[in-house]
Amino acid sequence: MEDVTVTKILCSQCNTEINSEAKFCTHCGYPENGDEKEKAKFHANKVMQKNKGFNDAKKIKSARNTLYWMAGIFLVSGLFLFFTLNDITILVANLILVVVYLILAYWSKQKPFAALLSALLLFLMVIALNTVLDPSSLFKGILIKIILLSFLIKGVYSASPNAKR
Repeated sequence: MEDVTVTKILCSQCNTEINSEAKFCTHCGYPENGDEKEKAKFHANKVMQKNKGFNDAKKIKSARNTLYWMAGIFLVSGLFLFFTLNDITILVANLILVVVYLILAYWSKQKPFAALLSALLLFLMVIALNTVLDPSSLFKGILIKIILLSFLIKGVYSASPNAKR
């Protein structure tokens, strides 16, 4: 019987040892023994994935900045309502929301999906509670609410594990 020796070579992309007869690297998927078209397609896909990561990071950062803006809006509105209505409960409730949004903004650096989803749900709960207490509040500041919701939703989608294609 003849001994068949299979030589091993290194993948030019990830330096993983691959079979010389294998068309694709089993580690990174690079078509080591493929034609130029397959290699170009591999590199194009790699660049597109990298750009998608940059876009997701930008949207997550934008959503994080939205949390800072929301904290500022709640602070200013809480102070305004406190001095207008002389009601300490409104000030305390808004200060609690300010602290929570600042904590969520900080947490979004480590766990963006959980933090942004929590912020989105909290904002929806605040809107719902205000609507129950004063139905006309649903339409007050509707443009700001829509803008804040859209930034949060885009951030949640970008941070979502399922969005990573």
